[in-house]
Amino acid sequence: MGIQERWQGRQEGIAAENEARDARWEAQMEALDTAVVQRAAAAFGRGDGWFEVEVGVRSAGSMSPHGAASDLGVPAPGRARREDPGTPRAPRSDLLSRIEDEGWSLHTAQYVYVQLGAESREKWFASGEQVAVKGKIVGMYLFRRV
Repeated sequence: MGIQERWQGRQEGIAAENEARDARWEAQMEALDTAVVQRAAAAFGRGDGWFEVEVGVRSAGSMSPHGAASDLGVPAPGRARREDPGTPRAPRSDLLSRIEDEGWSLHTAQYVYVQLGAESREKWFASGEQVAVKGKIVGMYLFRRV
């Protein structure tokens, strides 16, 4: 087996590992999204007037190699509500639309940066110091009953 065949085999192995990791990541995100939607449905069933949820949107710094923690796209206009059984449900990737399908209407959306850590070290040959900050961006969403 030549160098090119070994290199190609290694590249195929890396691609397979990445696909498996991505599939596990998607399954974890789906489980988290489903739990949020179930909480929204339970709150709506109890008759709550408001529903609040915090969702990790994206990592900043070198905390996560995956970047975005959840795909929160802009809800499409004219979404189907839960009361209309003839229309399809929102796709998995649009968590906000899935919550609105339970009967909620997005009232307020805010994003905050949460610092998780910082590393600093002095420069050896220049003045000052280097600082590496790690954190995440969190979306805070407030829904009101429709």
